[in-house]
Formats: sequence, C-alpha cells, structure tokens
Amino acid sequence: MAGLAQLTVKMKIPDYRFCCLILAVAIVASWCSAGKAFAQSGSPTTSVAVAPLTHEESMVVGKVALADPRTRAIVGAGPARVITADVEPDKAEAEAYLAGTASSPPTRRVSVVLFNTQTNRAARALVSPQQNLVLAVQPIEVSDVPFVRDDVDEALELAKRDPAVRRVVGDTLDRFKVLDSGSNVTVPFAAQALPLRSTNPHDQCTVHRCLDLIFRTEHGYLPVRAHVDLTKRSVTVEGRGSH
Repeated sequence: MAGLAQLTVKMKIPDYRFCCLILAVAIVASWCSAGKAFAQSGSPTTSVAVAPLTHEESMVVGKVALADPRTRAIVGAGPARVITADVEPDKAEAEAYLAGTASSPPTRRVSVVLFNTQTNRAARALVSPQQNLVLAVQPIEVSDVPFVRDDVDEALELAKRDPAVRRVVGDTLDRFKVLDSGSNVTVPFAAQALPLRSTNPHDQCTVHRCLDLIFRTEHGYLPVRAHVDLTKRSVTVEGRGSH
C-alpha cells in the first residue's frame, strides 16, 4: 500500500506535557511494526528473504482474514478496515531450508490487522496466502491498530467541519490537503498528522485512537493544532487563539 500520509508519533505523559517521539513513517508496514506478527517461541526469525505481496494477493489475504468466523466473532458485523502488515517466512520451513534438510523455499505467513470502526473492535489474523487459510486469530486493543491514510483523511474532514477549528485557522481551512509520504508535490496548505498514545489512565487517548493535526502554509506552521479523537469523532483545538 503505497502513497500514505506522513506521520510522526507523539506520546502524552501523565503531567500533560507533550513529549514528541519522531518516527519516519513511509508505508503501512512501518505503522504496523507496533502490531507485530504473532510471537513465536524458540530462536529468532530466520533471515530467509520472502517476496512481498502483490496488490492482488493483498486483496485476497484481506478477504480471507475478514471472512473467517473467528475474526468476525471478534470485530463484529459490518464493514471492517483491513491492514496488511508483516510478511514473514514460515519459521520451521525456513530453518529446514537453511539447514539443507528441505529443498523448497519457505512459504509466507502474513499478519493482517482488522478494525471495525462501528464496533470499535480489532483483531489480528495470521494468514497463509498459499492456502488462503487463516492459521490463527487474536483480539488486539484498538489503540494498537496502526494508523493509515484513511484515518488522516477522516481526521481532516472532522476538523474542517468543526466551528472552533474553522474560527482559528480561517477561511483557508478548506484548502488544506494531506500530503503523501515522500511526495515531491508542493502545496500551499498541507495538513500533517501526529498520532497520539497516552500513558495517563485518566486520558481517553490511552484506549481511544487519537491524533493531532498540524497545519503548514507557505509561511510556516500555524501555532495551532486540532486534537481529533477518532473513536468519539470529536475535535478540540489547542494553541494560540483557541480560547
């Protein structure tokens, strides 16, 4: 999945001061590193190279994961967002191949995250693309669901509909666009996302999916951010002129 929004990650600490942890994020696989594939006991994953999924394979893997009754039991009915994450070799097959006891390269295993925005529930499925089979399923916390471009687009749309954001940013708010990571396109009004994860038990962003939007113009960044709670679909404004 190429062409995704630029993201940095920002942590909230208990005294409500912000501490920014900057992470260069270019593709969904980077976002999914926080939601790694199922842990396996024994020696570390071998270094056998595996081919990445094609677009068609990604589509099939997502449909297989979503159709499995176990994942549906976790995420619930209705449309679910499918995020293809890590592609890894089968560990046992890779070890046998490296040891010379098997002549065939190892098959692939794909970790897929499924998130239902309506039920606010998420799961991770381990899928064999060769067999079109779900090998294992587990529930995950919604706060562990990787952020993708759809999240940023949704956050910006919520911000554009918020009267407080419009009052502070002004009439140019409608002109802001989300830039793709690595894009060479220059736009006069760019919106960027800072995903949030709080460590404060009293902060809703400990369990909700939250991000901040910052706004860059040709003259620099505006001294304001829109705090978006995607779980509640709410927006608050922080910074100069927000009060």
